[in-house]
Amino acid sequence: PATTPASSSSPATSSTTNRKRPKQKKAAVVPASEKPMTIRYFKHNNNSMLQRQRHRVDILYQKWTEWGWIDNDTRPEDFDRLFEGLPCHCNINWTSTSATLTILMQQLLEQDFIEKQTNCSAKHLVAKQFSKTPNSDRRRISQDIEEKISISILILDTSSPLPQPHARDGNEEDVSDAALYEVCQRQLRSTKCL
Repeated sequence: PATTPASSSSPATSSTTNRKRPKQKKAAVVPASEKPMTIRYFKHNNNSMLQRQRHRVDILYQKWTEWGWIDNDTRPEDFDRLFEGLPCHCNINWTSTSATLTILMQQLLEQDFIEKQTNCSAKHLVAKQFSKTPNSDRRRISQDIEEKISISILILDTSSPLPQPHARDGNEEDVSDAALYEVCQRQLRSTKCL
């Protein structure tokens, strides 16, 4: 009689343990399968275009860091992954406002040089990739932020040449805010004239 209670409690314990295991496995698998979307910008089937795009993303990384939009500790490799188009966590710490991020993502995803993807919206990117609350209220961003958003799009648009420095030996682009703003303003004026 002493062995009967021990054997009856043993199966109950093991069945309770077995019921908990699948739940734990599912909880661990679900977040991994729900990786946030990224922006499909890089063209891997064209090597020269890919090199130009990577160069432009490097410049954008420099500007967003300089403007204080992303944390200085953001690794360039993580920033690159944001433009691969493959679902993943990019580990980019956005330090500017969520309104700036939301409006930036909205405008960026509308560009012809960004490939359209199902379920890849500005709201999704802001909420899932950057863990921010989407806010598309334009009253929350200044004229300066609007200009920096336009500059960001100009930088990524490989069909638009970046400004060249006035020095004789300058092979690199002039990526100062003033030079980029001037090119951006010229493009806006020429678009209005058409």
